[in-house]
Amino acid sequence: MTNPSFANLKPELGQPVEELETPIVVADLDALDRNIERFRELEREHDVVVRSHTKAHKTPAIARRQQDALGGGVLCQKLSEAEVMVRYGIEDVVLVCPVVSEPKLRRLCWVADHVDHFATLVDGRANVAPLQVAAAEHGTHVNAVVEVDVGVRRMGVEPGDAAADLAAYVDEQPDLAFDGLLGHDGHVPVLAEDESDIVEGCARVADALERSVEAIEAAGLEVPRVISGATATAPHVAGHDVVTELDPGRYVLNDADLLANDPGVEIDHCGARFHTTVIARPAEDRAIVDAGSKTISYVDGPDPVPVGRDDISFFRKSSEHGFVDVSEAEEPVEVGDRLEFVVPNLWAVANIHDVLPGVRDGVVEEVWHVEARGKDT
Repeated sequence: MTNPSFANLKPELGQPVEELETPIVVADLDALDRNIERFRELEREHDVVVRSHTKAHKTPAIARRQQDALGGGVLCQKLSEAEVMVRYGIEDVVLVCPVVSEPKLRRLCWVADHVDHFATLVDGRANVAPLQVAAAEHGTHVNAVVEVDVGVRRMGVEPGDAAADLAAYVDEQPDLAFDGLLGHDGHVPVLAEDESDIVEGCARVADALERSVEAIEAAGLEVPRVISGATATAPHVAGHDVVTELDPGRYVLNDADLLANDPGVEIDHCGARFHTTVIARPAEDRAIVDAGSKTISYVDGPDPVPVGRDDISFFRKSSEHGFVDVSEAEEPVEVGDRLEFVVPNLWAVANIHDVLPGVRDGVVEEVWHVEARGKDT
């Protein structure tokens, strides 16, 4: 008899979803297609480019799917993530975490030499200078995008003259080229109480970028691109002429956080879901499932949202277990039942899974390898 522990438990093409071993995270392909089309309409309506952020899914196959549909290249958070995308044929990459150590700068130059377009982020002379040294040593030309602090208070130069000064400094370097501005607007939905606050916050972001562009152009430099507009802010940022590229990430599959905080996201847009099995009913009001933090991450965030069941709620997790409130269940919830939930945070979940099956009409249609998962250097 074959030892069942050696059975192939990986998802297979054509496999019914209900046969997948739980816990498992899946991508709803209909939702993914709708989400990409939604952002393609933004491109058409506002004459902008969508440069999708790969940290949301860390999957080259999804990045290729986005690039084929939207044409805008990708944004990568870490150098190792960018290396993966380049090795899988992505030819237009912007790296948004400055690189300053000599070993990483060697790798960065390799990336720059293997794509049609590559740019990396800078926000001060201290991360421009080592970039120039490395580019000169390796005979590489590197584009640099200047980050402007538009309110996040994390990285970035002040808008206006400070941005112009840094752009001019980049332009002076013989092996670097100024390649535009980026303004990260992730603070806007966090601080907003309603959609009008998001609209006003995006207007302030656009104003900061506009002042920076004007200062740079007054100094005699062109601004090739201006990047801003995360998933929740992109529909509002896109309407400001100063922005030429949007940089959403989670839009491709969405999650419970966006469902709670982005007025434009509905549950049908939430394609990142996990399937889990009820393994115990220790109390009348509580069911225990086999999906805990090792499936949906230890990252703080909203609770998972049930799919197709408004009468239950996921309220707690430990490392291997999930806790489901069934006190108001209108239908029985028994040991062995399968439940489906929207994941809390897409980017956190993507970083802990090797494989992501894409499902449509209850059947596995794609099996994607999350090749950039764990790539944090």
